[in-house]
Amino acid sequence: MDPKGGTIGKYSRWVTCEKLGNFHKTEKLKKKLLELPAEHYCYCNWEEDDDYLIDDLNKDFKDFLSLFPANIDFLRIDPNLVENFDRFHQECTVLSIGAHPMEYCKFKAETCPTEQLDVLLNSVNFRKGLALNGPKPLVTENKKIFNIDWLLIRNATWITPEFVRKLKNKIVYLMGTEGLTEKDINEYLKDLKTGKIDNRNLQVIGFNTGFGRPRYDREQVLAGLDTVIGVDQIYKVADYDKRIESELFLGVTSHNGDIKISRSFDFTRDDGTKISVEFMYRTVRIYIWNQDKEQEKEKATKKRGHAKDTNGPAAKKSCL
Repeated sequence: MDPKGGTIGKYSRWVTCEKLGNFHKTEKLKKKLLELPAEHYCYCNWEEDDDYLIDDLNKDFKDFLSLFPANIDFLRIDPNLVENFDRFHQECTVLSIGAHPMEYCKFKAETCPTEQLDVLLNSVNFRKGLALNGPKPLVTENKKIFNIDWLLIRNATWITPEFVRKLKNKIVYLMGTEGLTEKDINEYLKDLKTGKIDNRNLQVIGFNTGFGRPRYDREQVLAGLDTVIGVDQIYKVADYDKRIESELFLGVTSHNGDIKISRSFDFTRDDGTKISVEFMYRTVRIYIWNQDKEQEKEKATKKRGHAKDTNGPAAKKSCL
């Protein structure tokens, strides 16, 4: 069964390659684009079929490369293939491990030990994004995950405040963070304010408590930050790449990198950078307005021309 089509069968194994690269050819100043469609490799029989599945993937990929020298944009691997992780040596833009828990039969979701997961993370060269979907927690502190541009972790019950402080990513979304309290997030925000957390890459980070869990208490999260209310702001993701939409990295709808923030609680970091904290259902999302100097110059030019202010109107004092 196609992994996107419904519940994974009891004995299923699957690998998905989407957009196996784009082949661009310039001819008389006109760009021609050939885009290969998604390919799904799936067996729903016995575990002995795992070798055949991976052999098919590798053979087809080798054939594609001989025609179109390009990389995989999106590679999704079933964690049930844990015993064969050492056979994956592809290069891709985004590596996704597992899928939404609803797509699995709970009794057949294999446990993926950290040691085996690290084998896969070390053998696949994922260049911009990593999604650890599960359905069971995929626990690792592999050094590669701390510096990748985009990071998504579902079932993040194992995440600790110390782990979050080590992240150097640009975009982060942590789902199922029931182990992180309001106090933990409050201390994280205070450390962002003072510069104790030195991640100059960070643009957006979200904490989602998980389905059926209580929402984070706003007053506890914002305690001692002296915030002001911001309304109708547009946050622009720097160096936006459409392939970020292949997974739920941002955790929010974006139009070519523009994110509308209807209401937020803002404060200024000690270095003068604005930080916005948004509360949306079970998610606390933090935006750091640290776009590069070129973008700031562009904003200043638009302001002089009375164009729409991408930072939104002046903030009002919070009632907190």
